[in-house]
Amino acid sequence: MILGDVSKGRENNLNIMRFVAATLVIFSHCVPFSLGKGHSDVLNTFSKGEMTFGGLAVSVFFLFGGFLIARSVQNSKTAKAYFTARISRIFPCLFVVVALCALVLGPMLTNLSLSEYYTNPGTYKYLLNSVFVLVHNLPGVFTENVYGTAVNGPLWTLPVEFLCYIACFVVYKLGLLDEKKMKWTIPVVVVGYIGASVVLGSNTLLFAAVRPAILFYIGMLCYVYREKIKLSGKIAILCFIGFLLSCVLGILKITVYFVLPYALLYVAFGTRKKLSSFGCKAEISYGMYLFGSPVQQTVTMLFGGSMIPALNFLIALPIDILLAYILCVVVEHPITRLIQESKKKEKTNG
Repeated sequence: MILGDVSKGRENNLNIMRFVAATLVIFSHCVPFSLGKGHSDVLNTFSKGEMTFGGLAVSVFFLFGGFLIARSVQNSKTAKAYFTARISRIFPCLFVVVALCALVLGPMLTNLSLSEYYTNPGTYKYLLNSVFVLVHNLPGVFTENVYGTAVNGPLWTLPVEFLCYIACFVVYKLGLLDEKKMKWTIPVVVVGYIGASVVLGSNTLLFAAVRPAILFYIGMLCYVYREKIKLSGKIAILCFIGFLLSCVLGILKITVYFVLPYALLYVAFGTRKKLSSFGCKAEISYGMYLFGSPVQQTVTMLFGGSMIPALNFLIALPIDILLAYILCVVVEHPITRLIQESKKKEKTNG
């Protein structure tokens, strides 16, 4: 079974994998949001602090992001078409969620008066999140929560993701996105990764952005060499076992790039039965990611600032799914239709 053959159409498990990944983010965050920053999920403990379920979910998003964006940049006729697709995917939903947090959720939850809240510069600084300027707090919001006052910490991955989009376009324009030339980027990325490990080794927050970026690159590699990659269930199982052993041995920081991508690609494209119809009418994983932390922090606040993690997860998940679905229908679908209509007009006029 060749990856290039089974990844051509829409018969895959990508939507359900994204949904599971978004759910894992909520599952991962329910522990620190409920008990405090010193606590984490079971995968973090099992892997000796090298990966949380949230980190695993981000790995899923970035690996398949690299694979699909490499295909998208080759199919896009112009830079305008490529970046229009990327911008329309990220920014409208992001802006809506950021605005709702600042102008609706914040006033409802703040311990300040409404006049104090709306005249506080911090309220409007929070809107900068919609253009990737990260501002974590809103005035007087979540001040009693055991986790702290951060409203939506996971937004840090979005500027990393968009930088990966730009890097993919640059690689394409340089003519490197083909089988003959892409291999020469590997030593450059390896040296860059080693350098980042040395320079940022003591800064775990900054280095956390390196892993998703490398997995995005691996996704690009897998797309370029898709006709040479054979998918095998036995190899996928071995990779999964390797992942578990790496967690036990505490070497996942290195081995994750070798064992995880193949296993995920097999689950996405190599299984006999595929749940390709899942989420075909409303792909809500991005909305779940955007709404997850504000919803979980709000649930924790309503329970007095701390609570049982499982209860946080069970309450927050259905709320998050509902909000993500509404966001998809009200914001994402109309924008997609507008872009499609614009493309049709351009073809007609052309």
